[in-house]
Amino acid sequence: MHSVGLLLMRVTAGLIFAAHGYAKLFGGESRSVHPRVQQHLGEGFAQAVTRGGPTNFSRGLDRMGVPAPRFMAFVVGGIEFIGGLMLISGVLTRLVALGLAVNMFFAIKLVHWKQGLIGSASGYMYALSLLGSMLGLFFLGPGAASADHSAGRWLRGRRRT
Repeated sequence: MHSVGLLLMRVTAGLIFAAHGYAKLFGGESRSVHPRVQQHLGEGFAQAVTRGGPTNFSRGLDRMGVPAPRFMAFVVGGIEFIGGLMLISGVLTRLVALGLAVNMFFAIKLVHWKQGLIGSASGYMYALSLLGSMLGLFFLGPGAASADHSAGRWLRGRRRT
């Protein structure tokens, strides 16, 4: 059951991060979402894609005083999108979880903290729950249902021969 819990945590958080990162990397004013995708991910995802993209995201980072905002837009979007996909499959889980935890720490600090835990617009409870999940995965690892676990078993078997 332990591994099932870790799998559910990885897949749930991975889907959330991948969706957020997708909007940051591939969004923009001229971008739209297929109606079927919007049906499953919601109007908020469609709006995030339209308002997203590296150019728009880097403007927001610049307003927050983040150094090298264009570069950081790609870094954050990449960590979220690619990291989310890696979490789902359980590839380099601890490293990815650490990167996403750092990402959430700065999201809380720079964006959500001033709203409070349960802010009217965007409090930090959502980002804090993702931060906690990432720290859990960092300390516990991916579980048996992961590429990391399979690779470890394969490597251990090769050492015996």
